[in-house]
Amino acid sequence: MQIKIEKNSQLDRLVRSCRMVERINRNRPAVSQSELLNYRMLSDYFSRIQQAQKEGKFLALHTVFLPAEILYAMDIVPMHAETTSWMTAIFTDAGPDVLTEATRLGLATEICSAHRGLAGAYGLGALPCPDAVLWSSLMCDNTAKSGDLLMHMNNCPGFFLDHPFGSEPSEIKYLITELQEMVQFLEETSGHKMDWNKLSETIVRMNQQITLTREINALRKNVPSPFPPQRFFDLLMNHYLFPGQPESIQFLEMVKAEMEDRVKTGEGVSSQERFRLMSLLVPPMYALGFLGKIPHEYGAVSVVEPLFSLWPEATLDPEKPLESVARKLFMFPEMCMYGQMDDRVIKATVDNALDYKVDGAICYAHLGCRQGNGAIKVMRDVLSEIDVPMLTIDCDILDPTVASEDDMRGKMEQFFELLEDR
Repeated sequence: MQIKIEKNSQLDRLVRSCRMVERINRNRPAVSQSELLNYRMLSDYFSRIQQAQKEGKFLALHTVFLPAEILYAMDIVPMHAETTSWMTAIFTDAGPDVLTEATRLGLATEICSAHRGLAGAYGLGALPCPDAVLWSSLMCDNTAKSGDLLMHMNNCPGFFLDHPFGSEPSEIKYLITELQEMVQFLEETSGHKMDWNKLSETIVRMNQQITLTREINALRKNVPSPFPPQRFFDLLMNHYLFPGQPESIQFLEMVKAEMEDRVKTGEGVSSQERFRLMSLLVPPMYALGFLGKIPHEYGAVSVVEPLFSLWPEATLDPEKPLESVARKLFMFPEMCMYGQMDDRVIKATVDNALDYKVDGAICYAHLGCRQGNGAIKVMRDVLSEIDVPMLTIDCDILDPTVASEDDMRGKMEQFFELLEDR
């Protein structure tokens, strides 16, 4: 029997939840200004999606690593597919319903639950229908097929961006051609023209965004760590949802200033930092609140996520905006897991374990993530060579029935005991 959910209810609840958290946090002295701004940004982002149809705006649903800066420059409302799925898992209780609907639609549990959740939500009519779907071959086969499915379910046009594996000059040139075709598709479909001056201005801010992120990550090397580990998700969303946008710069400047103040006073996020951890792959979205308690309960602080937060040093050229967009796509930290596994994964893992004085690593092995799970043995082996033990937690990014908070807590306690005895 199909579950009945009110049309667009999932997004409505998400917007209300973000606004409620923002209001509550205003009255909590311990909440930082950057946290307040982060929730305001999220509220505004999802409100724009919520209002797009009412205001006659063109809404583009896109998968991860599709360059949303192009959509902003064309006055198109972006809707990040995976993040919408993740955020609804954090802020609403609709997760079981949409995953049940995905199963009814025939999607196997081995498929990434972020994409199953999206399909289930659209099957229930719980999210607004887009005017177009954009997707690419990044980061995995789940993503490559999910866009095709979402286009079919919403009966709308779509564009597949074919992203090459490497970053040789010929491959960058090929990707620029793909981006040109995507812009042409959007112009013809939406009736909006590309504002190249606006895109160039965005590139200037993207340089700032990447530089600030690198400076924040450098500050995380301090002992004790000045950065709440669960807020790594905020940094990730900043690049996914707000590439080169003014509010992203304001947010990152706030985060950096707050961390610098903690470093000056020697204040860490844990009153007694005992273990410095490396996080590999993304923690389950439903467990972020639980993970925020770990530094205080066990003195264990995640200080680096080498596969997701560490941007390379480079400068984008605003005089060549489309080429800069292409080059930025190759700069995403996650690119080290795309294509052939090589020193991009091994070197990043080892170098950061040493640079950040890591005592141990925790790898979140998501049931549907073949891309990430394929790297687990390589990462465990290279960390073992430098005497850094690794805990692997089998879980799911959205589904708590795979691994509950109690399950994770039990495994972490055993791991912390092992670290204590070393």
